[in-house]
Amino acid sequence: MSSYPTPSEYQEALQTPAATFSDPTLQDSTPRTNALGLPQPITGSFAAVFPVTTDAGTRYAVKCFLAKRPDQEARYEAVAEALASVDHAAFVDFGYQPEGLTVKGKSYPLLKMEWSRGTTLNRFVESHLGQPDVLDRLAESWAALMSDLEAMDLAHGDLQHGNVLVETAGDALRLRLVDYDTMYVPALEGRVSAEVGHRNYQHPDRTDADFGPSLDRFAGLVVYTALRACAMRPSLWDAHDTGENLLFHDADFYAPEESVLFETLAETEPLRELAEALRTACYVEPADVPPLSAVREGRLEPSQVSVSRSQARRGRDAVERSAFARWSLPATIGIGGIVLGLMAAGWILVATTMLLAGVGVGSGLVATRYRRLSLVRRRRRLEQEAERFASTIRELRREVDSLQAKREDLRTSMATRRKERLREVQKKALHDRLKHHFVAEVRDVEGLTHKHVVRLKAANIRTASEVTPEAVDGLQRISDRARARLKMWRAALEEKYADEIPEALSPAQERRLQRYVEHRIEDLNDQIARTREKIQTQRTERERIETRLDEMPDLSVGRYVRYLLRLGTLPERAEGPPDPTPRPEAEGATERTPVPDPIEDDRSWWSRE
Repeated sequence: MSSYPTPSEYQEALQTPAATFSDPTLQDSTPRTNALGLPQPITGSFAAVFPVTTDAGTRYAVKCFLAKRPDQEARYEAVAEALASVDHAAFVDFGYQPEGLTVKGKSYPLLKMEWSRGTTLNRFVESHLGQPDVLDRLAESWAALMSDLEAMDLAHGDLQHGNVLVETAGDALRLRLVDYDTMYVPALEGRVSAEVGHRNYQHPDRTDADFGPSLDRFAGLVVYTALRACAMRPSLWDAHDTGENLLFHDADFYAPEESVLFETLAETEPLRELAEALRTACYVEPADVPPLSAVREGRLEPSQVSVSRSQARRGRDAVERSAFARWSLPATIGIGGIVLGLMAAGWILVATTMLLAGVGVGSGLVATRYRRLSLVRRRRRLEQEAERFASTIRELRREVDSLQAKREDLRTSMATRRKERLREVQKKALHDRLKHHFVAEVRDVEGLTHKHVVRLKAANIRTASEVTPEAVDGLQRISDRARARLKMWRAALEEKYADEIPEALSPAQERRLQRYVEHRIEDLNDQIARTREKIQTQRTERERIETRLDEMPDLSVGRYVRYLLRLGTLPERAEGPPDPTPRPEAEGATERTPVPDPIEDDRSWWSRE
């Protein structure tokens, strides 16, 4: 992925929307600003989002990318075309602009998205824990949305608290889905997923190879189960909420048989079957997770109903010897016997051809089956998550370097900034005097007539302050001699007021400039500190993933081949991955175990005011 501007570089460019954006609507917009009047981004791993408001009062989220991603434009165009053909309130309007803004003379893409005023899913649930009827209605709305996505052959790809907003209008609840980076639409069939989704909502076996219409089934079941659980047992929230989940944590999915939460849900009769369905879903392949509607209605195949605890502890791969595994040894012996027989009969060429064909077909089948093994898929997902954290850390370090460079520039360029500020003060002082001289006065200048006054007014030039050399040069149907005389009129007025234009900043202006620089340095120091905290959080998460990888048994292709030939066994599932956020054993526990700070890119950037 090639480098794009950093969030602070985008921030600097968006101070002048008219010059930065190519979209006329965004050119007339005003970005949301911080206390220093600078555009305030909401940053994530791969993008910085700037809330803006147009002159007409319409609000948008402008997503600026921090790195170029594979097939980015093609993916967004396919998603936009698919959503344009469906009429569903869950989707927000958006448009991908390949050359949407300019930073330091170079064009970059952006995503212009409708702003939603909803509340993120986890915050909505938290604020309605004492209202089970509201949470039940929310669960029903969620189930309806999952059915609609199935019917439309669409999948969001990253259903999680930050990408689901709840809008209220009286008693009505409306769910809105945002952030379509990982969305599946039929036109993208055959591609891999851009990301693997939030770790606390996704199937533990999901990798980038899982990309299809069933992509949302596991996360849909996770959210539905959590909503029903919160409605029936609201005290679960205090025991299991980390700010980055909806009750469940990724460790619950990697080892459900060791999960305190699953044990707790199994003790509640109305939740037992739902929790068992989710627990079983952790052990089947992601594509085999049943639709939420089937779970709710009990329309499940026998294999989808339950996985025994003994099987769970050993692992799916170790207990499910497929037909391919059962027939691998007999097929190998059979083909080997036929080849030897042909060679003994003198049919060397036929035997060699058959042997090569058998090896080729067998290798392809073995590779396909190997990649589908749960242990292999989980290692691949963890490796992809570790790389994602590593990529985020690289981007954050690049942002720290950019912020430090700006801080150094502020410290060493006081003289330059003083000159710039003085020019601004002088320009304003001159404007305040020239704005009282209207262009009708040019008729008193030899060679200039009422016709020239009309030309100036037609160009929206009303006062001497607006009669700049650039504006005069742009006038239509006027002679060069008249242009020169207009400039002379302006120059004469500037000379008239020359003694009234300050030659240096006043003490008060000097103090204001000094305070501004100091506050900017303080703001940059704060941004650097926050970014470094994010780096540490991301590093902690990456180390957790790497620890899980180290403790997970490794399955090589060679060992799998030996297993197929009955010369060895598959490794049994480890006792369970380390859980970095041990939860209280009892539901009523009051003391919360410390958890890592939320990861910025996993939080909602969509509904923040």
